[in-house]
Amino acid sequence: METKIVARNVALSEAQKESAENRLQFTLGRFGSQIETATLTLTDVDGPKSGTDILCRLKVILKKGGEVLVGDTDVSVEAAIANVANRGARSVARALDLQRDQTRASMAHSESNRP
Repeated sequence: METKIVARNVALSEAQKESAENRLQFTLGRFGSQIETATLTLTDVDGPKSGTDILCRLKVILKKGGEVLVGDTDVSVEAAIANVANRGARSVARALDLQRDQTRASMAHSESNRP
């Protein structure tokens, strides 16, 4: 699984980048063989002069096709990353379950059509 961290108008320290990478590896690692890429994007939605809301989005591209998109807004970079990573892991699990169910249904259908 390849991970990417993108910061837009958000100053991320090396420690925050490393923490984000670790969080993604921790939450998505069990699906690593089924994930092509996981891209975490952080954006300051209020601009540099007002507020501190951080929009965090996670885009996961699955190897067998499909993608998972989740997002959250929080005042803390760390909290936004944690929320999105946890939500992303649950969404990836559902997407992979759905893929598995569709494959099983397709296989059962093709076997029932055999003479």
